[in-house]
Amino acid sequence: MASRGLLELLSGPVAINALGLAASASVVFGVQRLVPTFDPSWYKSLKKPSWTPPNYVFPLVWIPLKLMQTVALWLVATKAPSAAALGVPLFAMGAHMALGNWWNVVFFGQRKLNESLPWMYTFWASVAATAAAFYPISPLAAYLLLPTQVWVTIAAKLNVDIVALNK
Repeated sequence: MASRGLLELLSGPVAINALGLAASASVVFGVQRLVPTFDPSWYKSLKKPSWTPPNYVFPLVWIPLKLMQTVALWLVATKAPSAAALGVPLFAMGAHMALGNWWNVVFFGQRKLNESLPWMYTFWASVAATAAAFYPISPLAAYLLLPTQVWVTIAAKLNVDIVALNK
């Protein structure tokens, strides 16, 4: 009797939702792992504006943002009325993640400060596009992306200032 209850729990809606949330987390956090690790000494050597956050702030901010993105993706995946309705939102999320990673490659990996700016602006736009694509399916999912939009706005301003200071 107890094994039947456990089997029902493991194959029921709770398990499916938990697996969906785990899959969403794997996507959101896993994609970032595709970006190679870069030498942090180069970034430390750059001239930066006085308002630059300390280095330890970046992971402290990105981890909760990635958690909110995970929940947003999961909400959209579970609330979409059909598989076809997921096309644009999933494309937008994929573009947002790819552009954020590519900005890291250009800025930190290739050390191309000027060339990083258009990628940062495109990344910023992709976060807004993702929120807009999520909204019709789940307004909450769209709202969960707003803190990412704010942080990417700050990052864009920091990027502009670093470019100006390091001409």
